[in-house]
Amino acid sequence: MVCAQKKCVYALIGLMVCLQSFAAFSKDHNGTTAENAVNMEVVYKDKFQWNEHKKLSWDDFKGDINAAHDESAAATCCGIGFKTNNTTSGSKPEIIVYNTFYTKKSWVRADAKLQSILDHEQGHFDLCEIYTRKLKDRIAKFDSNIPDMMKELMRIYTEVNNEYEARQQAYEKETTHGTNMPEQKRWTDMIGSELM
Repeated sequence: MVCAQKKCVYALIGLMVCLQSFAAFSKDHNGTTAENAVNMEVVYKDKFQWNEHKKLSWDDFKGDINAAHDESAAATCCGIGFKTNNTTSGSKPEIIVYNTFYTKKSWVRADAKLQSILDHEQGHFDLCEIYTRKLKDRIAKFDSNIPDMMKELMRIYTEVNNEYEARQQAYEKETTHGTNMPEQKRWTDMIGSELM
């Protein structure tokens, strides 16, 4: 069973807001339903996991420009996911939680490859890692011996994902999509301290 949430967040040159998300456990942007979600790992070959020693570069943004507005400069598509193995009755399942950046869905305009915009996009990916860790923590405390394990896992996942989405929206709003430099610095420092 694979469950993932991809979130594409647009950096804007202006002040307009655009936030788009796709839920793979219900239906993703390709029409994949829960029954086909297991194949998601195969569909997205151009992706990588968050790594504390690797920052995003503009080379990671390989997608076609899919701007919601003319003011859109870049979009980061990343998401929290988890997968479990099938276990025999009475054995504890292995639950793997991960944070993925999707290169073919993330894009940047040629004239917008500024370090300040890249730093803002890194903040989106770092926020995703913070909530990936929160999901790992909550799942670590999870009792997998309950009768409807997947339903409870999905409840926990949805709860963390809702917190994550609200935080991403606050980041966009308070930094004005990375254009409010004092707020961007405050958020960068706050995110950095949460990742320690």
